[in-house]
Amino acid sequence: MEESPTLGKRRTPEEDSCENPKQESATKRSRSCIHEVAVPTGYASTKDESIYGTLSNPAYIGEMAKTYMFELDPFQKVSVACLERNESVLVSAHTSAGKTAVAEYAIAMAFRDKQRVIYTSPLKALSNQKYRELHQEFTDVGLMTGDVTLSPNASCLVMTTEILRGMLYRGSEVLKEVAWVIFDEIHYMKDRERGVVWEESIIFLPPAIKMVFLSATMSNATQFAEWICHLHKQPCHVVYTDFRPTPLQHYVFPMGGSGLYLVVDENEQFREDNFVKLQDTFSKQKIGDGNRSERGKASGRMAKGGSGSGGSDIYKIVKMIMERKFQPVIVFSFSRRECEQHAMSMSKLDFNTQEEKDDVEQVFHNAVLCLNEEDRNLPAIELMLPLLKRGIAVHHSGLLPVIKELVELLFQEGLVKALFATETFAMGLNMPAKTVVFTAVKKWDGDSHRFIGSGEYIQMSGRAGRRGKDERGICIIMIDEQMEMNTLRDMVLGKPAPLVSTFRLSYYSILNLMSRAEGQFTAEHVIKNSFHQFQYEKALPDMGKKVSKLEEEAALLDASGEAEVAEYHKLKLDLAQLEKKLMSEITRPERVLYYLGSGRLLTSDDDQQLENIFIPFLGLENILVGSCDQGLNTLPSRGSGYIVDTLLHCSPGSSENGSRPKPCPPRPGEKGEMHVVPVQLPLISALSKIRVSVPPDLRPLEARQSILLAVQELESRFPQGVPKLNPVKVNYHH
Repeated sequence: MEESPTLGKRRTPEEDSCENPKQESATKRSRSCIHEVAVPTGYASTKDESIYGTLSNPAYIGEMAKTYMFELDPFQKVSVACLERNESVLVSAHTSAGKTAVAEYAIAMAFRDKQRVIYTSPLKALSNQKYRELHQEFTDVGLMTGDVTLSPNASCLVMTTEILRGMLYRGSEVLKEVAWVIFDEIHYMKDRERGVVWEESIIFLPPAIKMVFLSATMSNATQFAEWICHLHKQPCHVVYTDFRPTPLQHYVFPMGGSGLYLVVDENEQFREDNFVKLQDTFSKQKIGDGNRSERGKASGRMAKGGSGSGGSDIYKIVKMIMERKFQPVIVFSFSRRECEQHAMSMSKLDFNTQEEKDDVEQVFHNAVLCLNEEDRNLPAIELMLPLLKRGIAVHHSGLLPVIKELVELLFQEGLVKALFATETFAMGLNMPAKTVVFTAVKKWDGDSHRFIGSGEYIQMSGRAGRRGKDERGICIIMIDEQMEMNTLRDMVLGKPAPLVSTFRLSYYSILNLMSRAEGQFTAEHVIKNSFHQFQYEKALPDMGKKVSKLEEEAALLDASGEAEVAEYHKLKLDLAQLEKKLMSEITRPERVLYYLGSGRLLTSDDDQQLENIFIPFLGLENILVGSCDQGLNTLPSRGSGYIVDTLLHCSPGSSENGSRPKPCPPRPGEKGEMHVVPVQLPLISALSKIRVSVPPDLRPLEARQSILLAVQELESRFPQGVPKLNPVKVNYHH
């Protein structure tokens, strides 16, 4: 395999600013950007420097392929100069900063040079919107998504990234005429399910095609550019800016409370005094509401719309936004069901005039004309019109495509004032609002409920503030429990997360690779050229240094140190043996039976890894006496002796179909069940001083689970371990 080229990385002069900071005002200096470039070894530029500038400082002074009604920002000027050099570029900037202007310039260049261009996006909704925008601008534009195909022979094709990957697998003739591919929202590469589509598309693209990558801010943009340079043996520029055209104010609304607390102002200053006041409201609520502590634990379920305090909180916020003329507003929820519930809870609110209602009705009826007669009467269609007429809408991936497109159009035209949407609406749809509301600060990511990351927050909050219309955007975060100050600060002001590859070789990819006639790509080739492999190889030198350092530290341990470790190990083994011997004496029936009262906590230690689990006994009357040869097939087959009924934590579903429950230690995030399990007396490794109260009837699951909660509460009260029964003292606590 060809050796990887050495990558050169150059920064622009003038203190990383795209313009000379000495000639800028303080305001303009904040608009500056960082430019870097990754260059293959031995690459020599043939461009005229007087027109195109240099690799490290691109500046174009020739005739523009497209003119704009506004003055370009510094990062846009540098990006355009990179495009005119016919070199790939990654533009990393905040939502609403103006990345689309760069994409439009690349399309205008392709039209000027009689070439074809492909624009890809992660979502059908985004592809639809880009098609509408670009068709108005350039006319000769086609659309290809899983739902619809329009003008497939157009010079500019808008498509989802999956469609592009399919074309690359098939070896489509279209690609021979393509000069540029624009990848919108490239940071979607870190999506666990679909991120691999972007990587494969980039790997399979012919080297002659140049690329434009548009991304939200990410902290390892240079590493991504180096991968492109290594993969396609061409320079790749990075233009990075964290300038936000419309500054944001971030407020927090405590659930069940009243009032908004400004926690981050438009200058990105964290207001600690307001945060302290916010925390005080939770303390007062806890005093006034005994159930508050239980409600606080359910942070993942925040603001269930339509009922309880959650619905009324959303209602209060939306009403306040409308009264203060802060509309349009986008309310983000992390579940489709919540979006719909919140929208339905707005039944008393109406935001549209009669004239606007008539417009909505006309647009609605025109949109549903494309459907069959029966389909127009579907509840999903009929229920939407009353909401839309009042200026309220829902947008999530579960809606019919025609309804989603209708909602997007109405929102763009200002006929929808309050939109209840899921996170996908924030992915690149150029539909800003004045205000954004977060109904939750935690989301389910497939594994656990976690706080949303700074990158996700930046993406969604970037919808707030319309450039040229609003002086500032407003973000309102609803929280229903006390948050650590640093958690909130990191979420709102944290640095964007790095782009980490989620590459995996799927069966789909392998089958497509095998079916390719040319056979130029193999599974090994794809893996070697993946961003995942590139990141792994970049990390190897650092890992090697860490290993060497650890080996050096290990070598410094002399013989005396090793002897001390060996002696400590021997003492640990001796102690364990003595404890085992002591326990065998304690658990002799004539000694222990008196203490096996109902609810006694103990530790069991057998082959099924039951160590360190505290389990309550059910009582003396439930202790079984007998041996395994007497037909008691539920008992462990370890000879005769006393059998003790215990309540054990078991893995979920292990007792189905009449099978014996499988005891296991309680693990975080796993919902196990408590079951009555017979345990032989010698398997008890420790007894506790403490007993818990046991319900008289343990057949209902709720009764058994209540004991698990009681035991977990005890464990939190005794972090060093629940006190054991002293084998020497006679007066025990019961």
